[in-house]
Amino acid sequence: VQDAFNPANYVGHPALVDKPTNASLEGYLYPESFQKTDETTPKQIVTQSLDEMQERLTPELREAFSRQGLSTHRAVILASMVEREVDSVEDRRQVAQVFLKRLAMNKRLESDATASYGAILNGEEPSLTYQSPYNTYYNDGLPAGPISNVTESSLQAVANPAGTDWVFFVSGDDGITYFSRTL
Repeated sequence: VQDAFNPANYVGHPALVDKPTNASLEGYLYPESFQKTDETTPKQIVTQSLDEMQERLTPELREAFSRQGLSTHRAVILASMVEREVDSVEDRRQVAQVFLKRLAMNKRLESDATASYGAILNGEEPSLTYQSPYNTYYNDGLPAGPISNVTESSLQAVANPAGTDWVFFVSGDDGITYFSRTL
């Protein structure tokens, strides 16, 4: 089963054309339900998931990423962050806008989701202070790679962010995301 997640098995798949050779499949496996039988192999399921991702990575979407100054791989990383930060489609567009603005301003992204992911990936408790290549409180720019699978709404949010000028956001305990121009 583990061999099914080896990116070398899918060299040449169009969904992976912009993925760095040494990067995992994290972020590129589209979360969908697939028909399977006892004879369906794990590699077939991964291929179906990559096929679903490719259906979403249209030339138009890739061009929209480019207009945001992002390669497809960097856009998938950012979409994975948006995916983990908020559930609301409208909030996703605003969160994408915040992250893109912070990147343009050379401000750290300071994403709780990336910091926690880096800790969990290394078998540690989720923590904002765990130092890893994923912790955007300590590292400039995007994290080392995607931190989750992405959905069409998070990809679209990165391609077409909100037209606001927010620089900060926080998700409240009440389920509402609050946006601000100042800390």
